[in-house]
Amino acid sequence: MDATADLRKPARVLRGDAVPTIGQWLQRGWGDLKSNLGVSLAYGGFLAVIGWAVLYVLTATGQGWMILPALAGAMLLGPVATVGLYRISRRRMGLGGGGVAAPGQIFLVSVVLMVLALTWIRAATLLFAVFFGLRPFAGFAETLQTLFATPEGIALFVVGSCVGGLFAALGFAIAAFSLPMLVHRDIDGFSAMGLSFSATTRNFRLALLWGATVTVMIGLSVLSGLILLIPLFPLLGYATWHAYADLFEG
Repeated sequence: MDATADLRKPARVLRGDAVPTIGQWLQRGWGDLKSNLGVSLAYGGFLAVIGWAVLYVLTATGQGWMILPALAGAMLLGPVATVGLYRISRRRMGLGGGGVAAPGQIFLVSVVLMVLALTWIRAATLLFAVFFGLRPFAGFAETLQTLFATPEGIALFVVGSCVGGLFAALGFAIAAFSLPMLVHRDIDGFSAMGLSFSATTRNFRLALLWGATVTVMIGLSVLSGLILLIPLFPLLGYATWHAYADLFEG
């Protein structure tokens, strides 16, 4: 097999139980976090500050209704922000120096994820119009009350969750392993996204549980007012690198 083909080798199928496997990823990620505590917390803190700034702007400009779609969009774009963390984990594993193998291709994947996020936000706006017409958007508190206290709101929440879930699943499938791969391998972005998608389908139960783990941790971060994002985001970033290493380099 030539070097180019080897760079595009498919993911392994991990046969072990999913829960211990994910526990190992988190344990290794925790080790990376402890070994790089200052950088890791600074990374998470910077993202929390950005999140607070976005929430403030949306609230101050009367766009509170956009908070929930924006949070969903942020989850789609979140993997891009972990590239620096992958470099730290890769260096600790002895799989290369601190550089990025394919920075231009990471930009390509970022653009694809941004298009997905913007499409989701547009879809959320259209869904609101379908269920509530062209009425002015209320504030965040009023939007929550409308969502959970009216038949139209509950229907919008159910349909929006299903549609948003499809966007999130696609974003997760193409980005979960493509970004750490592009930090490590000099291949094109579309091949990396295809390999990432293949890895999630070949290890569907494991990928589903890992996606649920990420969602729960991000949800806890949101409920804490983004305080928990400071330690949990770098932990998830490091753990994702170890997931990639298990699937593609193990």
